[in-house]
Amino acid sequence: MTRENCKISDYLIPLHQFGKIGKIHSVFNRSFNIEIGGQLINLADYYDYLSSFGINLPHALFQELLPFIQQGNQVRISEEELLIYSRAGVKKIHLSPSTIVSLDLTQLTLTKAQQVTLKTRLEEQHLTNKIGLPLDNRTRHFFEKMSQKNHYWRSEEWQELIHYLIGRGQGLTPSGDDILIAYLLMLTICSDARGDALMRSLELTELATTDVSKAYISSSMKGYSNSFFYQLIFALSQTNYGKLDQLIAKLMAIGHTSGKDLCFGLSLALQGIENEK
Repeated sequence: MTRENCKISDYLIPLHQFGKIGKIHSVFNRSFNIEIGGQLINLADYYDYLSSFGINLPHALFQELLPFIQQGNQVRISEEELLIYSRAGVKKIHLSPSTIVSLDLTQLTLTKAQQVTLKTRLEEQHLTNKIGLPLDNRTRHFFEKMSQKNHYWRSEEWQELIHYLIGRGQGLTPSGDDILIAYLLMLTICSDARGDALMRSLELTELATTDVSKAYISSSMKGYSNSFFYQLIFALSQTNYGKLDQLIAKLMAIGHTSGKDLCFGLSLALQGIENEK
């Protein structure tokens, strides 16, 4: 019987770019993160979803690993295999054959009509009532500012926004982080100058958030997203409007509010971009 391929985000290729030896950083029900040279790699048993810094393992292969997955265990990784050193022994799995999955949004472009179409579909979701942040006056102030035409934010304004949103909210990826990630990605896709300015400010800021969220932020700064986000933008870029509602719903279903936060960040960016007439 032919084994299903591992699926690897192209953000991680080549796998040895971060180093070869690391440790298990964190363990969850259907995934775990290893840390190699400061980079998290998410190894998961998900049918369809792939993290921007992820490797999806076939279900049977992931099940084989379970007795060996404990936080702090040493790991060794190469292009071909993963070794885990645990009290139960050494477990080796083959990562090849693998399918490399493109999650690089910088390779996609959107027309003005496509941008407006997505903006309209997202507005139909009434996302302000679904995100994970309470809409107090200060939060509203930042969201209104993010959705306005303004290519010339001062660096201190970006810093203020970053310090306010990053780490705000609960969970492994706080709502403020997800909103800012999606906002940055859409600005990047649309070659909006604010994307570069926001990225420069992020590079200069010590981010007070979770390690997992830092990994998502880092990959987003290079233009990479999770697979559901990518599928939505790819369908949009192909003018495949018939799939948009389904793909928006799929993205919104991630986590407790994470997917809704991502969609809201997209909406904020699109409002600001569309205002530029």
